[in-house]
This record gives sequence, structure tokens and C-alpha cells, in this order.
Amino acid sequence: MTASQRQGWTLLLTLGLAFAMQMFTVNTLPVATQETLLAEGGFYESLSVVGYLLCIAALIWTLRGAVLRVWYLPLVLAVMAARELDLDKSLFTRGLFKARQYTGDDVPLGERLVAALILAIIICAILLMLWRHVRPFLAALFQGRAWAGAVLLGIGFTVAYKLLDGIARKLAPLGIEISADAERTAFVVEEIGELGIPVMFLAAILLWPGPAPTTAHPTNRAHRA
Repeated sequence: MTASQRQGWTLLLTLGLAFAMQMFTVNTLPVATQETLLAEGGFYESLSVVGYLLCIAALIWTLRGAVLRVWYLPLVLAVMAARELDLDKSLFTRGLFKARQYTGDDVPLGERLVAALILAIIICAILLMLWRHVRPFLAALFQGRAWAGAVLLGIGFTVAYKLLDGIARKLAPLGIEISADAERTAFVVEEIGELGIPVMFLAAILLWPGPAPTTAHPTNRAHRA
């Protein structure tokens, strides 16, 4: 492992520890303070939106004009920022990602068609991203590249967020009950973990070394982690 790779992994470890400390600290605060920090539109959610915007800006700065070749990456980041702001719900009758948006009788036909078009573009962007980047990502991960580790951590935060969101409700059908304290801790971890998603993606963008020096590509840069 090169010195730059070690520095990259040290950065990720530092970020991970920082988030663990935030989760622990916020979990010890009074409930009223937690509600203020973690509320919709509160401190952590606002930081998450800023984080996604910084990711988009860093991506554009890194790739310059070549960003048009990977238009789906800033689009996916923009969609994630919009979800933090609940625009997928507030701008649509039922919600952009809800089946009832497309089958409900209370949704106007025009809105249904616009929502379907937007959803189709988002799905196309995700599929294109996976098709073009999964193999290079996995190869970089097995080579110990720090930027790939950052992407993996961002994905991990995303999975944790989805699992912890409404954990008591999800476990109830299984006959599993959790205490109010455990539910509160899960809520704290989930909300702070949401901020970890754009932070890790931003770290991945900043750590990404660019194409190999032998590749004829306008985004070639000095090799990093």
C-alpha cells in the first residue's frame, strides 16, 4: 500500500470515528435537543443537503467538461438531495416513488405522466451508473483503493439508513418489540448516518485518482489513493 493509499484510508477511519462520536454524543443529549438537531429541515438534514451539493460541485470541478459523459452521476446525487428535502413527496400527490402515484384515482393524468417520465429518467441513470461503474469499482476495492472504500462506506450508510428507518414498525410483524430507548438510539444513528452518505461520496470524489496515465482522456490527473 502506497503512502497516498494509507493517507486515504486514515481519512476514512477518521471520518468513521467522527460519526461514531457524533452518534454517541447526540444519543446522550436530552430528547428535546435531539428533536431539534434531527428534525426535518434541522441541522443534520440541512448539512446532508449541503453535502450532496458539494458532491455535485466537486464532481463538476474534477471532471470539467467531461462531466457530461457521466451526466447520470450528478443526477443521482441531485435526486438524493431532493429526497432529503422531501421534494419527491411535496411536489406530487402521492409521492414520486409510491405506486399509488401511478395507480391512484386522485392523481391527475398529466401529473402521473410527468412523474412517470421523471422516474424513468432516474431509473435509466441508476442502471447506466451500475452498468458502467460496478466492475471498475469492485476492481479498485480489491486493489485497496481508498476512494472505493469511501463509496462502499457511503453505500453502507445508505443501507443502514433504510434498515433503521421505522425499525419498530418493521419488527412488529415479526413479533419483535424494542424498547423506547432502543428506538430512540436507532433514530439518532439513522439521522446522523444520513449525513455520512454525502460525506463519504464527497471523500470518494476527492480521493479518486482519475483514469490511468496511459488513458487518453481529458480528466487525467496525478495519481492519488
